[in-house]
Amino acid sequence: MRVIGVVAGATVALASLGGIGFLGFHTAGSVGVIAEPVATIPLATDDNEARPTPDIPVAAQRLPTCSLGDAVIDPRLGNFRGVVVDPWSGDVRFSRGSDELVAPASVLKTVTAAAAITVLGPDRTVRTEVRQSEDKSRLYLVAGGDPTLRGQADSVESVYRDSASLEELALQTIEALTEANEGEAPSISELVVDVTLWDPDDSWDDSWATSARTNGYLSRVHALQIDGDRANAAVAMSPRGNNPSLRAANAFVAELKAAGNDARQVSVSFEALEEETEVVSFVESAPVSVWVNYMLKESDNTLAEVLARHVSLELGFDGSSSSIGEAVAIALQDYGLDPEGIIIRDGSGLSANNQVTSSYVASLLVAIFQRQGPLGDLREALPLAGIDGSLDDRFVGDNSIAVGQVYAKTGSISGTRSLAGFIESEDATDLVFAFFAAGDVDDQARGALESVVAGVFSCGGNLADF
Repeated sequence: MRVIGVVAGATVALASLGGIGFLGFHTAGSVGVIAEPVATIPLATDDNEARPTPDIPVAAQRLPTCSLGDAVIDPRLGNFRGVVVDPWSGDVRFSRGSDELVAPASVLKTVTAAAAITVLGPDRTVRTEVRQSEDKSRLYLVAGGDPTLRGQADSVESVYRDSASLEELALQTIEALTEANEGEAPSISELVVDVTLWDPDDSWDDSWATSARTNGYLSRVHALQIDGDRANAAVAMSPRGNNPSLRAANAFVAELKAAGNDARQVSVSFEALEEETEVVSFVESAPVSVWVNYMLKESDNTLAEVLARHVSLELGFDGSSSSIGEAVAIALQDYGLDPEGIIIRDGSGLSANNQVTSSYVASLLVAIFQRQGPLGDLREALPLAGIDGSLDDRFVGDNSIAVGQVYAKTGSISGTRSLAGFIESEDATDLVFAFFAAGDVDDQARGALESVVAGVFSCGGNLADF
């Protein structure tokens, strides 16, 4: 007996041969025929009983036939690693080296965001305080770890538009001191600045290129800075300086003068606050959810590094760079992520010493997709293909079929280009992916990664792993 059927473009043949059948299929464009022996059930005859049938009918299962083809062997991808997962079932739909370690670049920011939103909570704010002791000529500026402080409230449009400002803090300070002094303007001649929330000397990783500051990618990770230490507050990639705390302190002195400080000169010193003081004024940052949204959309490295330090402090560590990896692992342990072999050196992904797997990233993205705990807020925080953030000018040409259908985090450092996120495919199948181009790669790998994603979009539920 010979039965031939066609299932989703594949020809299937079942031949009975001595009680053993062979299942063979051939797909147009493929090379070779796959044949595996499978057990068969004897047909009913006059000499035996009818073969048993299941009580519940077994539904026909679709045989996936859509391949990503040449897209995943594009030489622009270097050593390609990646995985596609069904976020509802957890089934792996496609895998290439998904358990091999790779430097994730800024895709690591999804890990930092998840840790921050889990440990700190979406509504947490950061406070910058002014304090005073019995010596009325001295003020203390106490940093709370808010890199989004603006230098001025309205006259300068910062990239951090929902943030507090030093101008606002200075106005509050002079107003409070004037009221306490029965209407007489204060005379503040000394400003002591406490930036010891974490060690200010632990502000730059040796694996980061120093050009990252001059190119505007990242500031030194100080607990006190204004506008992320940008030379031009309104330009995201504006060059950064070498001492954010001093720049911010000098700016505060100028704002105190403008607000009514009567002293002719104000000295500035840096030391930990030890004597007893009382709060004169304070400003609070935008919520962590706002920080995380901007960090993911615009790939802000300074925010990522500061958030990682806050996670460390919240979990009882010292906020040091060396504590970030352990703190993040603890923060994400309830989501079932296996940290074995994973190395997290920083919060931004700028270090090539970070090492993750495609499977690790995809597992986190599945938890985000499923809106586990507070992670649901992160789904729409990722850049949307062709629409906003770091993907606003991406997915062009043939890849434009996926515009508006892919939420993903981008990444780019020497030796890595990366893209990881969610797809609602052409046939409305939900899929999670994590793709990495590693080795001798450059920015041409971006378009190649987008072509792989566009292929996943087209295949959808028919995606096959061949």
